[in-house]
Amino acid sequence: MIYLNNAATSYPKPKEVQDAVLATFNGPLVHASRTGLEREDDDIIYLCRSRLADLFNIDDPLQIVFTSGSTEALNLAIKGLPLEGSNVVISAIEHNSVIRPVKTLEKEGKISVSIVKCDKNGYIEPQQFAEAIRDDTRAVIVNHCSNVTGVVLDIKEIAKIAHAAGAYIIVDASQSAGAVPINCSDWEIDMLAFTGHKSLFGMQGIGGLYVRKGIDLKPLKVGGTGVLSEILLQPEGFPIHYEAGTLNTPGIVSLYAGVQFILQTGLDKIIEHKRKLYEILFNELGDNPDIEIYSPLKHTSYSNFCFNVKGMVPEEVGYVLEVSFDIWVRTGLHCAPLILPFLGVEPWGTVRASHSYFTTEEEIYKFTEAVKKITTIPKRK
Repeated sequence: MIYLNNAATSYPKPKEVQDAVLATFNGPLVHASRTGLEREDDDIIYLCRSRLADLFNIDDPLQIVFTSGSTEALNLAIKGLPLEGSNVVISAIEHNSVIRPVKTLEKEGKISVSIVKCDKNGYIEPQQFAEAIRDDTRAVIVNHCSNVTGVVLDIKEIAKIAHAAGAYIIVDASQSAGAVPINCSDWEIDMLAFTGHKSLFGMQGIGGLYVRKGIDLKPLKVGGTGVLSEILLQPEGFPIHYEAGTLNTPGIVSLYAGVQFILQTGLDKIIEHKRKLYEILFNELGDNPDIEIYSPLKHTSYSNFCFNVKGMVPEEVGYVLEVSFDIWVRTGLHCAPLILPFLGVEPWGTVRASHSYFTTEEEIYKFTEAVKKITTIPKRK
């Protein structure tokens, strides 16, 4: 099997991640410092926050709240802010993890939503956000990296524009975390949502939200914390105020091991390997008249190769790749419906091949040869 669906869930995981997760089942997972308020050397929960802070350039690891993934993190950010009666600006490259929460609030009459258009590859100039912001705009929510085309936006400039207008900047880093550099401090990000099971090499069901100090955020849920049980209301302070319930300790362990792998390997090395594979894809398929490519040559994470074969719907291409060549890709809308008209791919979507640090050049060449063969299949009239 050649696995090219890493934008959904990365596979394989580093051996360090596999070993770390298996080790969690050889002993009890109860830890007195589960809130992260203590900082003992054996506190894996705090250590994970600390390594994430290193990767994202966050000053205080305790400003990182663990969630089940980006969806919960984004719901916490969007529903936790006092946005009622205001305007929220999002982009056309957003995932449904952003679209559905804000559109639900809009349907309930609590906010209005403005959508910034993108170009044919999904890129958006920062100035376009300035043009979309209104006097009543309270938040700008933006996808750092498109899960469709892999295009990467200039978050630092967008954050400047949002702050100049008195708005929060909330960043969806689901695709960019572990794939491209992120600098929360320098970019002045207010909130950053991330998930562990993609380029951070963790398991499914773990993610988090970084919240800048000073932001008043309402918890998404309240309940047990394992400590301070005598308090009848949710304990105050980060991160315990937002982490009700039993934490996903195996998931945190996997995330810690995944981030450690990235830091030890070097993000630059990971990016360079994926860049070489990306170049092969364009060199082999870029001039083929039967292939439409939607991923960009610049402003890219080098992680997603988004395309269609002319005369075939994406599901047909994906089916042939899997059944005839044992190559796994993703087809369809990719949970990002707003981008479709800008790519010109309504209603079927696209084929998305997403490689990882563990994908080999040989696998990429096998994929490109398979796609070339598919283009020779007689098309229906």
